Amino acid sequence: MKNLKKILNNKSKSEYVHEMFDKLAVDYDLMNNIISFGRHKFVKKQVIKNVPLRDGMNILDVCTGTGDIPLFIAKKFGNSVKITGVDFSEKMLEIARKRNDRYNKTEFINADALNLPFEDNYFDAVFISFGLRNLADLRKGILELQRVTKKGGYVVNLDMGKPKGILGYIFRLYFFGLVPLLGKLFHGSAEPYSYLPESCESFPDQEELVRIFHELGFDEVKNYNFAFGALAQQIARV
Repeated sequence: MKNLKKILNNKSKSEYVHEMFDKLAVDYDLMNNIISFGRHKFVKKQVIKNVPLRDGMNILDVCTGTGDIPLFIAKKFGNSVKITGVDFSEKMLEIARKRNDRYNKTEFINADALNLPFEDNYFDAVFISFGLRNLADLRKGILELQRVTKKGGYVVNLDMGKPKGILGYIFRLYFFGLVPLLGKLFHGSAEPYSYLPESCESFPDQEELVRIFHELGFDEVKNYNFAFGALAQQIARV
């Protein structure tokens, strides 16, 4: 088992993640399907259903990657909502734009999640999926999401969770053992898929994340577990 410091190899976390996702972009969706057995799409759609979205909303998706969340929201609401996707990997955004090109109220911007180019209190709902644990500063990232969200709006996080007991043991065997092997077989390199489980080791579990959201001043925080807690969603009301 590698450790995260060795994987970063003297690079800053933000520099390493930026380079990694540029390289992963070409087969990112394929690998997500393989690693999750196709279930990540179902989970993301359920994550959207759990948030009280409605027509006319202005929605942001941070660390949008290839644009799954904007696509699933747009398929549900059409052009009745405005959606902005943000990522610092331009190669990811190129794919996201192509996948979402039929929706003229969806746009994608190259930007840093820790320094979003939007005014305070601008969005009704802000999503981030599998992105918080990649940020150099977790609390700063959450506060930046909070800053651009209107009072009464929602910050929504989806990321890896930490299942308990025997399920946690099985999950770790899969995550640390098989996932890097799948990366080597289908992507040609195990390194990014060794980073994935290692980045989760130091990332708070879902209970701790709920506590952090409360600590940072959110009024209400709900947690939803998926796959016995291997994935978790937090909905925090500003």
